[in-house]
Amino acid sequence: MEVASFLADKATSVSVVDLIQVPFQLTLGDQVGAYMQKLHEEKGVHFHFGTGTKEFIGEGGQLKEVVLSNGTTLAADVCVMGVGVVPATDFLKDSGLSLTSRGFVTVDKHMHTNVPDVYAAGDIVEFPLFTVDNQHVNIQHWQMAHQHGRIAGLSIAGKAQDIHSVPYFWTMQYGKSIRYTGYGPGYDDIVLHGDLNDNKFVAYYTKNDKVVAVASLGWDPIVSQAAELMSNGGSISKDEIRAGPDGWVVRLGTSHN
Repeated sequence: MEVASFLADKATSVSVVDLIQVPFQLTLGDQVGAYMQKLHEEKGVHFHFGTGTKEFIGEGGQLKEVVLSNGTTLAADVCVMGVGVVPATDFLKDSGLSLTSRGFVTVDKHMHTNVPDVYAAGDIVEFPLFTVDNQHVNIQHWQMAHQHGRIAGLSIAGKAQDIHSVPYFWTMQYGKSIRYTGYGPGYDDIVLHGDLNDNKFVAYYTKNDKVVAVASLGWDPIVSQAAELMSNGGSISKDEIRAGPDGWVVRLGTSHN
Protein backbone atom coordinates (compact mmCIF):
# COMPACT_ATOMS: atom_id res chain seq x y z
CA MET A 1 0.00 0.00 0.00
CA GLU A 2 2.89 2.37 0.66
CA VAL A 3 4.28 1.56 -2.79
CA ALA A 4 0.86 2.31 -4.30
CA SER A 5 0.70 5.66 -2.51
CA PHE A 6 4.18 6.56 -3.76
CA LEU A 7 3.37 5.66 -7.36
CA ALA A 8 -0.15 7.11 -7.49
CA ASP A 9 0.95 10.46 -8.93
CA LYS A 10 3.79 9.04 -11.01
CA ALA A 11 2.31 6.11 -12.96
CA THR A 12 -0.40 6.20 -15.61
CA SER A 13 -2.41 3.78 -13.50
CA VAL A 14 -1.91 1.82 -10.28
CA SER A 15 -3.84 -1.34 -9.42
CA VAL A 16 -3.77 -3.28 -6.15
CA VAL A 17 -4.73 -6.97 -6.12
CA ASP A 18 -5.48 -8.71 -2.82
CA LEU A 19 -7.26 -11.79 -1.51
CA ILE A 20 -8.87 -9.81 1.34
CA GLN A 21 -11.79 -7.36 1.01
CA VAL A 22 -10.29 -4.03 2.11
CA PRO A 23 -6.70 -2.85 2.69
CA PHE A 24 -5.19 -3.87 6.05
CA GLN A 25 -8.36 -5.82 6.84
CA LEU A 26 -6.66 -8.43 9.02
CA THR A 27 -4.86 -5.83 11.13
CA LEU A 28 -7.02 -2.70 11.15
CA GLY A 29 -10.48 -4.17 10.45
CA ASP A 30 -13.18 -3.35 7.91
CA GLN A 31 -13.95 0.25 8.91
CA VAL A 32 -10.40 1.56 8.95
CA GLY A 33 -9.60 -0.61 5.93
CA ALA A 34 -12.46 0.98 3.98
CA TYR A 35 -11.10 4.39 4.95
CA MET A 36 -7.70 3.44 3.59
CA GLN A 37 -9.32 2.20 0.37
CA LYS A 38 -11.15 5.49 -0.11
CA LEU A 39 -7.95 7.42 0.56
CA HIS A 40 -6.24 5.57 -2.27
CA GLU A 41 -9.18 5.66 -4.65
CA GLU A 42 -9.33 9.42 -4.33
CA LYS A 43 -5.78 9.43 -5.73
CA GLY A 44 -6.76 7.18 -8.65
CA VAL A 45 -5.66 3.78 -7.32
CA HIS A 46 -7.81 0.83 -8.47
CA PHE A 47 -8.51 -2.22 -6.29
CA HIS A 48 -9.23 -5.83 -7.18
CA PHE A 49 -10.20 -7.69 -4.02
CA GLY A 50 -11.01 -11.32 -3.39
CA THR A 51 -8.71 -12.54 -6.13
CA GLY A 52 -5.07 -13.28 -6.84
CA THR A 53 -2.72 -13.34 -9.80
CA LYS A 54 -2.84 -16.26 -12.21
CA GLU A 55 -0.46 -15.38 -15.01
CA PHE A 56 2.09 -12.80 -16.14
CA ILE A 57 2.25 -12.16 -19.87
CA GLY A 58 5.32 -10.55 -21.37
CA GLU A 59 6.89 -9.72 -24.71
CA GLY A 60 10.58 -9.33 -25.42
CA GLY A 61 11.45 -9.61 -21.76
CA GLN A 62 8.99 -6.85 -20.79
CA LEU A 63 5.84 -7.37 -18.72
CA LYS A 64 2.70 -6.49 -20.67
CA GLU A 65 -0.30 -7.94 -18.83
CA VAL A 66 -1.30 -9.56 -15.56
CA VAL A 67 -4.14 -12.09 -15.59
CA LEU A 68 -6.05 -12.36 -12.32
CA SER A 69 -7.59 -15.52 -10.88
CA ASN A 70 -11.08 -14.16 -11.63
CA GLY A 71 -10.23 -13.76 -15.33
CA THR A 72 -9.62 -10.00 -15.32
CA THR A 73 -6.65 -8.87 -17.40
CA LEU A 74 -4.70 -5.77 -16.38
CA ALA A 75 -2.25 -3.89 -18.59
CA ALA A 76 1.03 -3.61 -16.69
CA ASP A 77 4.62 -2.46 -17.13
CA VAL A 78 5.73 -3.25 -13.57
CA CYS A 79 4.48 -5.64 -10.90
CA VAL A 80 5.52 -5.26 -7.27
CA MET A 81 4.68 -8.41 -5.32
CA GLY A 82 4.06 -8.52 -1.58
CA VAL A 83 3.30 -12.18 -1.01
CA GLY A 84 4.30 -12.54 2.63
CA VAL A 85 7.27 -14.40 4.03
CA VAL A 86 8.04 -17.70 5.68
CA PRO A 87 11.12 -18.35 7.82
CA ALA A 88 14.09 -19.75 5.87
CA THR A 89 14.95 -22.25 8.57
CA ASP A 90 14.90 -25.56 6.71
CA PHE A 91 18.65 -25.86 7.33
CA LEU A 92 17.92 -26.01 11.09
CA LYS A 93 15.58 -29.01 11.00
CA ASP A 94 18.27 -31.45 12.16
CA SER A 95 20.08 -28.98 14.41
CA GLY A 96 18.32 -29.86 17.64
CA LEU A 97 16.75 -26.39 17.85
CA SER A 98 13.06 -26.30 18.73
CA LEU A 99 11.02 -25.21 15.69
CA THR A 100 7.29 -24.62 15.41
CA SER A 101 5.17 -26.36 12.79
CA ARG A 102 5.59 -23.24 10.63
CA GLY A 103 9.37 -23.26 10.95
CA PHE A 104 9.82 -20.47 13.51
CA VAL A 105 12.56 -20.82 16.13
CA THR A 106 11.21 -20.90 19.69
CA VAL A 107 13.03 -18.71 22.21
CA ASP A 108 12.54 -17.65 25.83
CA LYS A 109 12.43 -14.15 27.33
CA HIS A 110 16.20 -13.87 26.93
CA MET A 111 16.08 -14.90 23.23
CA HIS A 112 17.73 -18.18 24.26
CA THR A 113 16.82 -21.27 22.26
CA ASN A 114 16.49 -24.74 23.77
CA VAL A 115 20.16 -25.39 22.90
CA PRO A 116 22.76 -24.06 25.36
CA ASP A 117 24.56 -20.88 24.23
CA VAL A 118 22.46 -20.56 21.06
CA TYR A 119 20.33 -17.43 20.66
CA ALA A 120 17.94 -16.31 17.93
CA ALA A 121 16.25 -13.01 17.09
CA GLY A 122 14.22 -11.23 14.45
CA ASP A 123 11.53 -12.38 12.04
CA ILE A 124 12.36 -16.09 12.40
CA VAL A 125 11.49 -16.39 16.10
CA GLU A 126 8.43 -16.91 18.23
CA PHE A 127 8.98 -15.30 21.60
CA PRO A 128 6.92 -14.75 24.79
CA LEU A 129 5.11 -11.39 24.59
CA PHE A 130 4.39 -10.02 28.05
CA THR A 131 1.29 -8.03 27.00
CA VAL A 132 -0.54 -11.27 26.15
CA ASP A 133 0.48 -13.29 29.21
CA ASN A 134 3.71 -14.49 27.62
CA GLN A 135 2.00 -16.20 24.71
CA HIS A 136 4.59 -17.09 22.08
CA VAL A 137 4.10 -14.82 19.06
CA ASN A 138 5.85 -13.91 15.83
CA ILE A 139 6.07 -10.20 14.99
CA GLN A 140 7.79 -9.25 11.75
CA HIS A 141 8.72 -5.62 12.23
CA TRP A 142 12.09 -3.95 12.64
CA GLN A 143 11.10 -2.31 15.94
CA MET A 144 10.72 -5.66 17.63
CA ALA A 145 13.72 -7.19 15.84
CA HIS A 146 15.82 -4.31 17.19
CA GLN A 147 14.78 -5.19 20.73
CA HIS A 148 15.42 -8.89 20.09
CA GLY A 149 19.00 -8.12 19.09
CA ARG A 150 19.57 -5.97 22.15
CA ILE A 151 18.22 -8.61 24.53
CA ALA A 152 20.19 -11.40 22.83
CA GLY A 153 23.37 -9.33 23.06
CA LEU A 154 22.85 -8.63 26.76
CA SER A 155 22.21 -12.32 27.39
CA ILE A 156 25.40 -13.33 25.60
CA ALA A 157 27.31 -10.73 27.64
CA GLY A 158 26.02 -12.22 30.89
CA LYS A 159 23.67 -9.29 31.57
CA ALA A 160 20.37 -11.01 30.82
CA GLN A 161 17.16 -9.00 30.72
CA ASP A 162 13.64 -10.10 29.79
CA ILE A 163 12.29 -8.96 26.42
CA HIS A 164 9.87 -6.21 27.41
CA SER A 165 8.81 -4.22 24.35
CA VAL A 166 5.31 -3.31 23.20
CA PRO A 167 4.75 -3.88 19.45
CA TYR A 168 4.50 -0.55 17.62
CA PHE A 169 4.38 0.33 13.94
CA TRP A 170 3.17 3.06 11.65
CA THR A 171 2.49 3.65 7.98
CA MET A 172 2.70 6.95 6.11
CA GLN A 173 0.49 7.33 3.03
CA TYR A 174 -0.42 10.57 1.24
CA GLY A 175 0.99 12.57 4.15
CA LYS A 176 -1.22 10.80 6.70
CA SER A 177 0.31 8.60 9.37
CA ILE A 178 -1.59 5.73 10.97
CA ARG A 179 0.04 4.47 14.16
CA TYR A 180 -0.62 1.12 15.84
CA THR A 181 0.45 -0.49 19.08
CA GLY A 182 -0.30 -3.76 20.84
CA TYR A 183 -1.00 -7.27 19.61
CA GLY A 184 -4.37 -7.50 17.88
CA PRO A 185 -4.75 -11.03 16.43
CA GLY A 186 -7.90 -12.59 17.85
CA TYR A 187 -9.63 -9.29 18.70
CA ASP A 188 -13.42 -9.61 18.79
CA ASP A 189 -14.60 -5.98 18.62
CA ILE A 190 -13.49 -2.48 17.62
CA VAL A 191 -14.52 0.65 19.52
CA LEU A 192 -14.04 3.64 17.25
CA HIS A 193 -13.93 7.31 18.28
CA GLY A 194 -13.66 10.31 16.00
CA ASP A 195 -14.57 10.69 12.35
CA LEU A 196 -12.94 8.68 9.58
CA ASN A 197 -14.16 11.20 6.99
CA ASP A 198 -12.43 13.97 8.95
CA ASN A 199 -9.12 12.06 8.95
CA LYS A 200 -9.12 11.94 12.74
CA PHE A 201 -9.91 8.81 14.73
CA VAL A 202 -8.73 6.36 17.35
CA ALA A 203 -9.68 2.68 17.15
CA TYR A 204 -9.51 0.33 20.11
CA TYR A 205 -9.25 -3.39 19.34
CA THR A 206 -10.69 -5.41 22.19
CA LYS A 207 -10.77 -9.04 23.23
CA ASN A 208 -13.43 -9.81 25.81
CA ASP A 209 -13.21 -6.80 28.16
CA LYS A 210 -9.60 -5.82 27.45
CA VAL A 211 -8.06 -3.49 24.88
CA VAL A 212 -5.34 -5.46 23.08
CA ALA A 213 -4.33 -2.89 20.44
CA VAL A 214 -4.85 0.77 19.54
CA ALA A 215 -4.63 2.54 16.17
CA SER A 216 -5.04 6.22 15.40
CA LEU A 217 -4.80 8.94 12.79
CA GLY A 218 -4.54 12.61 13.74
CA TRP A 219 -4.89 11.78 17.44
CA ASP A 220 -1.29 11.91 18.64
CA PRO A 221 0.10 10.98 21.06
CA ILE A 222 -2.62 8.53 22.11
CA VAL A 223 -1.03 5.43 20.54
CA SER A 224 2.31 6.23 22.17
CA GLN A 225 0.51 6.79 25.47
CA ALA A 226 -1.18 3.40 25.13
CA ALA A 227 2.20 1.78 24.44
CA GLU A 228 3.65 3.49 27.52
CA LEU A 229 0.76 2.29 29.69
CA MET A 230 1.16 -1.29 28.44
CA SER A 231 4.91 -1.13 28.97
CA ASN A 232 4.33 -0.02 32.56
CA GLY A 233 2.15 -3.07 33.15
CA GLY A 234 -1.15 -1.25 32.78
CA SER A 235 -4.18 -2.21 30.74
CA ILE A 236 -7.27 -0.52 29.33
CA SER A 237 -10.70 -2.01 29.83
CA LYS A 238 -13.45 -1.91 27.24
CA ASP A 239 -15.72 -0.07 29.68
CA GLU A 240 -13.16 2.74 29.98
CA ILE A 241 -13.23 3.59 26.29
CA ARG A 242 -16.95 3.21 25.56
CA ALA A 243 -17.90 6.75 26.61
CA GLY A 244 -14.71 8.55 25.59
CA PRO A 245 -11.39 7.89 23.92
CA ASP A 246 -8.85 9.01 26.48
CA GLY A 247 -10.14 8.88 30.05
CA TRP A 248 -7.54 6.22 30.86
CA VAL A 249 -4.63 8.57 30.07
CA VAL A 250 -4.72 10.00 33.61
CA ARG A 251 -3.44 6.64 34.85
CA LEU A 252 -0.16 6.92 32.97
CA GLY A 253 2.83 6.30 35.16
CA THR A 254 0.80 4.92 38.06
CA SER A 255 -1.02 1.91 36.60
CA HIS A 256 0.00 -1.65 37.43
CA ASN A 257 -3.31 -3.47 36.90
